[in-house]
Amino acid sequence: MASFQNFFLTFLGRAFLELLYREIARERGGAFLVATSPEGAVVGFAAGVPHLSRFYRKLARERWFSFGLASIQAAVRRPAIIPRLWRALRASEASGLSPCPAVLMSIAVAPGTKRSGIGKALVRHFLACMARNGAPHICLTTDRDDNAPTLGFYEALGFWRVREFQTPEGRWICEFMIDTPSEPPELDFATLPNP
Repeated sequence: MASFQNFFLTFLGRAFLELLYREIARERGGAFLVATSPEGAVVGFAAGVPHLSRFYRKLARERWFSFGLASIQAAVRRPAIIPRLWRALRASEASGLSPCPAVLMSIAVAPGTKRSGIGKALVRHFLACMARNGAPHICLTTDRDDNAPTLGFYEALGFWRVREFQTPEGRWICEFMIDTPSEPPELDFATLPNP
């Protein structure tokens, strides 16, 4: 949560995030990778699914009660988020505008380990996993404004911008896309850099 201090999902709370990430990890064809320090502390993760709209439809159909329960405290603290939460649960409709269904939904590294290469290694391992699972392309979205380091990070990895759009809340978003490797390398998770 330290890596996403001012993000909407973080505001929804630990219970909501744990439920979301558990569902991503269970999703068939998805990938949830965790990088740890030599001492076993989590220093980063990357998570995504092969078909975002199908993932959200399944959550809305099968897990709506659990997600609703997990978000009640946040909705009580700030009732104005309820429309945004409803739109997030109906995100399957908006995701149909994306040029590819497979999505890197979340990636983070611990604040003290930035510029250590962990983020790049996680993205490369994620792309290899998704290629093995049959995804030819991966998309992701991130803020456009005041976000130059993140935009540069993705561009340096070979992602290209496919579109920009504005959310109902007024945030400008960049959508990126990349081809997965046609011949994914053997995965050796021990090669992730030490923080």
